[in-house]
Amino acid sequence: MKLNTPRNAVALAIAMASAFGTQAYAATAAGTSITNQASATYLDSTNTARSATSNTVITTVQQVASIGLSAGSAKSAAPGAQVTYAHSITNNGNGNDSFTIDSSNTGAFAMTGVVFYLDANGDGIADNATPITTTGSLAPGGVFRVVAVATLPVGATNGSTNNLVVQATSVFNGAVTATATDTTTVLTGASIDITANSSGPAAPGAGPGVEATAVATNATAAGTTTRFTMYLNNSGGSADTFNLAASTDSAFGTNTLPSGWSVVFRDSNGQVITAATANAGTAALVYADVTVAAGAPDGITDIYFRALSPTSGVTDRIHDAVNVVTASPQVTLAKTQALDANCDGVADTVYSAANITAGAVPGACLRYEITATNTGVTNVNAVVISDNVPANTVYHATVFAATTQGIVLTPLPGMAGLIVDTVGTLSPGQSAKLSFGVRITP
Repeated sequence: MKLNTPRNAVALAIAMASAFGTQAYAATAAGTSITNQASATYLDSTNTARSATSNTVITTVQQVASIGLSAGSAKSAAPGAQVTYAHSITNNGNGNDSFTIDSSNTGAFAMTGVVFYLDANGDGIADNATPITTTGSLAPGGVFRVVAVATLPVGATNGSTNNLVVQATSVFNGAVTATATDTTTVLTGASIDITANSSGPAAPGAGPGVEATAVATNATAAGTTTRFTMYLNNSGGSADTFNLAASTDSAFGTNTLPSGWSVVFRDSNGQVITAATANAGTAALVYADVTVAAGAPDGITDIYFRALSPTSGVTDRIHDAVNVVTASPQVTLAKTQALDANCDGVADTVYSAANITAGAVPGACLRYEITATNTGVTNVNAVVISDNVPANTVYHATVFAATTQGIVLTPLPGMAGLIVDTVGTLSPGQSAKLSFGVRITP
């Protein structure tokens, strides 16, 4: 019988690989028992076929740690801006393991507030606002996705670079680590800061990051729409366009709103938009019209608005809130009167709701004031104050009817008829006053 030479052995191996194909094998799981027993056959001295078996030996596979960490990436951002880097951590070991997550800074400047968040769907956006420092237990081959969120210092120099080193360490074997480096270069480009109702560094909501409490709270009734006014302040050196979004999740892990609610963004001309452009050194006005579902319960709902550049990654969020209140009568009317005995249009007495019992003789005049007040917590619209010239009097116009808001229509002097003040809109707590005079028929 001819034995295979080494050359024949190589040829045989190649032939087998060709026949069965190459195959990558996963690491043998920790705790696996490898058992082995030898056997032999032979002919004894009487030429009888016989067999023999050895004892069984067992080897238990031990656990080894191994980590796969996705490579880092590079971004540019403005001083004071926030950057986000996505990473995936894979358990390449052969047993369940968990991995701590940490970071360090090197370079011309140091990042501040470096925090890791879960990114389960791998979209590069934090799923929530809960910081994490570990993956938790991962089975062999398990993948855990995170984002590292860091803020550039306000005074970072244009063109300077930071290296953010992300490190994953095995809990099973602390000597096993993996690192990836994210590089951030300062670029004095666009920046974004969302403020409420006005623009500039002193406006409500100014400053990077989302506020802990609501900057603006709008009260409205279920089934109605309330408007938030925002300014996208770009103090950077170039223009940028920012995608707009709304959510009850401050981290925008999901863009969720309560069932039946909706948000529509509009520009300064009232046109519906989904993104807004802010030129360098200016602020873009954006309205967010929030419609509350019909039947929504009373109470305060936090709502967050975000502007995010898809090109530079520059972003900011603002924290607002909607206070849903049950609709109820909101306008109260109060009428007072005073004597104007000589009809010069000037009240002789203090205005009061009390009866006038002296001086109101034929030919004398009376002055009236009617005040409409919005006592509710939402705007009232199309407010109209009306009052008839009383019987036995005529409209007196030495001083014409007047209003603090709106347009007044009156009868001709010396005639009876209706006094009408078209007020318009009254905001919560706002009042409008109508005043006019009549003359008692001689």
